[in-house]
Amino acid sequence: MEVVGISHGQVLLHADLQQVFPYFADQKKLLSFNPFCKQVVETELGGVMRWDFEITDPRSHPIHIIFFVEQLEERATSAKATDDVVTDKIFWQDYPVVVEGDMPDDHTFIGKASGKMELKPTPTGDTVVDVTMRVLVDFDVPVLLRAFPEPVIKVMAETAMSFGMQHVSRKMLDSIKQDFQCALVSSTNSGSAKMN
Repeated sequence: MEVVGISHGQVLLHADLQQVFPYFADQKKLLSFNPFCKQVVETELGGVMRWDFEITDPRSHPIHIIFFVEQLEERATSAKATDDVVTDKIFWQDYPVVVEGDMPDDHTFIGKASGKMELKPTPTGDTVVDVTMRVLVDFDVPVLLRAFPEPVIKVMAETAMSFGMQHVSRKMLDSIKQDFQCALVSSTNSGSAKMN
């Protein structure tokens, strides 16, 4: 069963771009705000990080999801920007990892995560951060749920993923608010999901 979760948000931070960029570029710090993320570690793949997440199934059994993510950064310069608004960007892209043999257990899965953060300074010295995240998890339907018709499983999976994305978005925003004064900007979608 493949479930895709998407969230998008815009936040106005009352801090300049030079303070905000390194904060958002720090994967370990940002993901420490995510209640489902257990660790973020560097791999031997050069610039690729491993994100380890843990959620629970309907019977409170742990499900482990591992993401391999490469971070790319694009810093604008005044020479490149000319008359355009300076926009710095941070990209997270899935790094394809092939697992040889079986997974360590039947409740560990490899997911795919990608994201884009655009950081724009405002004339008042604040910074607007525009974030879009996409998470894909392909996992086996738990035995407990196999008795349900597929449309019911679809609704349950999409609801669980949407709720999870919204919960994470709120928790991360609350943590960011402890470090910066900030406000949500319109067009924020804390989380939605669909099953492919």
